[in-house]
Amino acid sequence: MGLDSLRSGLLYNNVVDVWMSLCEEKGWEYTDRMLHVAFIKYLKAEGIPVQKLPVCPPEGGSKGEVAKRTSVLLGDPVKSFVLRTDSKLIERLRSFDPRSRA
Repeated sequence: MGLDSLRSGLLYNNVVDVWMSLCEEKGWEYTDRMLHVAFIKYLKAEGIPVQKLPVCPPEGGSKGEVAKRTSVLLGDPVKSFVLRTDSKLIERLRSFDPRSRA
């Protein structure tokens, strides 16, 4: 499911789902730790608003591991995080290039 599909379903989407959709569009492996960390740093550096939800990230499997890592990197290991996936943010996310983030 690409970023446009996420946007058409919900206005706010889980950061992990957004990450997985971006990876699908770009042909990247969403479990790649270095890419994932670079993406979270990009969100912070760009001042992209990330909202905290009072629920724990899912457990189990590779998606669960990415969700846990996301929560830790965003500062609260027992919360989940969402992004407002409007068209403006989708375009900003598509411009993410991990090679330019060193």
